[in-house]
Amino acid sequence: MNFKLLGKYFLGAMLLSSVMFTACKDDKDDDNGGDGKTDPSTIAAANLVAYFPFEAQGEAVQKTTAITFSKKVGAGSFVDGRRGKAYQGSSSESYLEYNVAAGNPFLTMEEFSLAAWIKTPVTTSGAAKIFALNGGDGFMGNLTLIQESQAEGDSVDMKLFLFDNESPEWKGQDIRKNKTQFLNDKWFHIVGLYNKATSTMQFYVNGDLVFEQIRYAGPIPTGGTQPLLGPIKFGSDMSKILFGAWPQQLDGTTQDWMKFYKGMLDEFRVYNKALTQQEIKDLYDAEVSQINP
Repeated sequence: MNFKLLGKYFLGAMLLSSVMFTACKDDKDDDNGGDGKTDPSTIAAANLVAYFPFEAQGEAVQKTTAITFSKKVGAGSFVDGRRGKAYQGSSSESYLEYNVAAGNPFLTMEEFSLAAWIKTPVTTSGAAKIFALNGGDGFMGNLTLIQESQAEGDSVDMKLFLFDNESPEWKGQDIRKNKTQFLNDKWFHIVGLYNKATSTMQFYVNGDLVFEQIRYAGPIPTGGTQPLLGPIKFGSDMSKILFGAWPQQLDGTTQDWMKFYKGMLDEFRVYNKALTQQEIKDLYDAEVSQINP
């Protein structure tokens, strides 16, 4: 046996294996053309139903034609954001409006995740709607992300609300939390979700779980077990998405405590599933790879 020749073959195979492993690793770690960045839209891509980058007035990148830009109203503007441009609200009248047509993906969601970059000062009075899908509950809508008032401190108070049209008793569900991770006037990445398998609403900040709470469909019956919320179904009367305003501020039924959102908002994504903890971490890492220098 020619051991010298055999050694050459073995060394060549090892070198080829090393090259193939390196190439595979590079492909896995980089989903955006070899520049060390990962496109966040590749995370849970099959479940991404709406994406709002806020690059310019009237522009929205979406996976559905059932959501279309309607108008920008008031003093809001597009400024340098976390990635490219972001929407900048104002304490005076300012909001973005989108039309939601029949056949939109929100009608069939039994669970969901909202993800976005937020940078905002503390709101010391009232409450500002960051995102609002109208319909459902006549007052709160179908799905809402709100910045609540915070009398003092450097943390932003966040609230997530959902409306379950088929829940027998408790149709409106929400979680509210003030956390030190919700930073005043500093960018943070937030994910708010509802998981139908566990009936939990959760908040994640910068990829980490910071709050969760089980949601129920009604009180404990006599001698029974409290029913979990389970899969949800939004009201079918949805027609608008608003960024930065309450629907009541548009139709003249506003109350003094209803405020326009005056902070910044960027890279807003809606998924028709509850993202897993790993997916949320991957999404945050991908977002960080894309932020402005």
